[in-house]
Amino acid sequence: MKKLLWILGTTIVGVLWFVLVTVIGAGISMAANIATRSDTLPAIENILVPVMCIGWIALIIISILMWKRWKAKCPVCKRWSALKLMKTEILKQEDISVLVELKHRDLNREVTGTHEQYIPGKRKTYQDTYKCKYCGNLETHTRIKDSSSV
Repeated sequence: MKKLLWILGTTIVGVLWFVLVTVIGAGISMAANIATRSDTLPAIENILVPVMCIGWIALIIISILMWKRWKAKCPVCKRWSALKLMKTEILKQEDISVLVELKHRDLNREVTGTHEQYIPGKRKTYQDTYKCKYCGNLETHTRIKDSSSV
């Protein structure tokens, strides 16, 4: 649910950025068209494309950094980027069968077909312990990782 809210917020900020750049771009285009000859209009419009691209890249980078900081938020003191990994333990390890897709290749190394096959693998259950660097709260998260043995 939290990830969905974060994606929704990032999308709204992206749409607002697009609207802002579009409105400013339209205003610059109209001002340039009214004040000067139409020869300078393409030069001004060519500036808007890199500005918009740089803005999108900045929004993506800021969103990723904010997501990482927010994900490490302490549930007790509510500070961002507060949880630090203290230790990781393997709780259990199981033998499983992992479904993999195998590719058939010809003599030119081009894929001619595929088929699915179960191969032996391991399922490891980890318990990560995090400690808040501000209030000292201990948090534990459990995660599962499947890997093939072959």
